[in-house]
Amino acid sequence: MKKLFVSIVFLVATMPIFSNPHIIDVKSFATELKINKSMIVIDVQAADVYAKQHIQGAINIPHKSLYKEGPIEGQFKDAAELAAIFSKKGVNNTSTIVLYDDGSQKYSSRVWWVLEYLGATDVNLLHKDVSQMEANRIPITSATKTLPATTFEVSLKSDMNIEMAAVKALLDNPNVSLLDAREKDEFDGADKDKRSKGHLPGAVLLNFKEVLTPNGAYKSKDEIIAAAAKFGVTPEKEIIVYCQTGIKAAVVYIALREIAGFENVKLYAGAYAEWASVANNPILK
Repeated sequence: MKKLFVSIVFLVATMPIFSNPHIIDVKSFATELKINKSMIVIDVQAADVYAKQHIQGAINIPHKSLYKEGPIEGQFKDAAELAAIFSKKGVNNTSTIVLYDDGSQKYSSRVWWVLEYLGATDVNLLHKDVSQMEANRIPITSATKTLPATTFEVSLKSDMNIEMAAVKALLDNPNVSLLDAREKDEFDGADKDKRSKGHLPGAVLLNFKEVLTPNGAYKSKDEIIAAAAKFGVTPEKEIIVYCQTGIKAAVVYIALREIAGFENVKLYAGAYAEWASVANNPILK
């Protein structure tokens, strides 16, 4: 069976059902899938991928459906529009939420960040690999699942995000670690797609894969702290993480803030795409 997802969204208006508040393993998920009928599973992949196969009972909210149309790639829709999307799909802010994607952690982590930012109170990511999915007999189907509409009430967690003007003001601050979570060729402005001309001044390249295991799972707390330290990233600093559109950066954000426990971490949601859209913003190679 091909890799299908890395995160799943469940919604239950109760206390968290998983021992780790943000990461769940397949065995725990398999148990809840059998007994917790109010749990909601969300596949964040494209609709055509979802249509081929997905976890039985999962609804589909493609991560790209959360972005604005326009010249700047990957910008989120307004909070009210996002809340309307989740509400229509049957997802509310008090539910237990677990997300999954293709196994890369990127897209599920991105949607995790959006839900948390909007004020969802219990959002989780599924850790899995193919052998675990098969061993725990997670049912797979192509049958579409829909849920009754509900109401997602927004309560923005503004400390999770940082705006472009604030990033500019902190570029020369020695107490700030500015992390670029992209690939090296993007950081250097040498990517074959020519989406990037370089990086923000003072940024350090910390590829998002540094906080993941070879099979795509998040590393342990101690491993993430050690990986961050290699790049001069320590808990006492203010940390800003960005990438091309916020997808890879969400992985590093979760690793540092939610798993490693670094308290002062922000994601620049506008990302390089927004930064590069302003003519006088400096970009280095």
